[in-house]
Amino acid sequence: MKIKATLLTIGDEILIGQIVDTNSAFIAQQLNKIGIEVEEILSVQDEMSHIIEAFERGLEKSNIVIVTGGLGPTKDDKTKNALCKFLDCSLVIENKVIENIQHLFEQRGYKKELNNLNKDQALIPEKSTFIQNRYGTAPCLWTAVEDKVIINMPGVPYEMKGIMIDEIIPRLKKEFDAETIVHRDILLTGIPESDLAILVEDWENELPEFIHLAYLPSRSSIDLRFSATGNDESFLKNAIQEQIERFKLIAGEFVISDNSGKAQQVLGDVLQQKKLTIATAESCTGGNIATLITSISGSSNYFSGSVVAYATNVKTSVLNVNEKDIEEFTVVSEQVSEQMAKGVRKLLNTDIAISTTGVAGPNKGEDGKDVGTAWVSVTNGERTVSKHYLYPYLDREDFIKVVSNNALNLAIQFVKE
Repeated sequence: MKIKATLLTIGDEILIGQIVDTNSAFIAQQLNKIGIEVEEILSVQDEMSHIIEAFERGLEKSNIVIVTGGLGPTKDDKTKNALCKFLDCSLVIENKVIENIQHLFEQRGYKKELNNLNKDQALIPEKSTFIQNRYGTAPCLWTAVEDKVIINMPGVPYEMKGIMIDEIIPRLKKEFDAETIVHRDILLTGIPESDLAILVEDWENELPEFIHLAYLPSRSSIDLRFSATGNDESFLKNAIQEQIERFKLIAGEFVISDNSGKAQQVLGDVLQQKKLTIATAESCTGGNIATLITSISGSSNYFSGSVVAYATNVKTSVLNVNEKDIEEFTVVSEQVSEQMAKGVRKLLNTDIAISTTGVAGPNKGEDGKDVGTAWVSVTNGERTVSKHYLYPYLDREDFIKVVSNNALNLAIQFVKE
């Protein structure tokens, strides 16, 4: 049976961009693991009418409405009152919630008596069931509406995550008999999204109805996601694998990994398979590539270290970049990029090295190079591959992310070759 969920976030701070809604992404991931599909994600103001309209819309479209935010003790938190109005019921006191708040205050060293706002958090709609929040003062609410359910959780991310994993997921698994959803990603590079779609069009048109394809392009690669829905997980996995093998007969030359994750994970897997070590020399990316590589557990097996050679004198004194080449070609050049890679490889005694040099902006580089210019090199000491990139439309943060990802993908290709 297909079970669908609507996710609803409440709070003006989300709508004005003051905070980013990370809660919905986490909830969607957890629901997907138990076969529940997210129908839509809504964000509304802390206004009674907007919240009630969102409840109605969610229940019309989905079996489950999961709400975060609006359960706090202050006047701008109106979710419980909106829920009462929607259910046509009153708020009632739940003493166990007060006991939980008192216990939390004692643990945190608060000596004062509960004020009225604290006590108001123990008021819950009489048609709802409360779920104790071990991580904070606002209780979670579970409200059955005929054969559907509204779940209200606090908006504080660490509180929401704890309740979601400890309480909500087990209850949803027991309450709803959802189908199994299986995902599998493969990673490609070296071909634009539109060209790939044309290349595999006939194969894609012949996919079984229970398998869906999603193109997830970035500036340097494409994640191709296979999703299959049904009741037999083993059958779904085998069916996806069969389609991947067929896909590779058509577009296999562009496949970096047929069990894709993040580029840093793919690179780490390839390095470990080939028993190779790697180092980085970073200028315009400021150590971000090293951060990405070391975000993977076990990366100490293959990552030796990094030199963030941001200043020109560090490039020359630490990485032995030739000063005359800098004068002739500028610091943002293929020649300097290659020497940086070779220099850090020798310095840290690794098999492979990555380097980056460029102008992240917002101003032009000291040598007059345009904002968004970058060179990336990968070397093993004998063979070196370098690529030039130009992203004048990216802001500084996005430029660093894109160049870092390009560097990882170039390293993956280099090592696999």
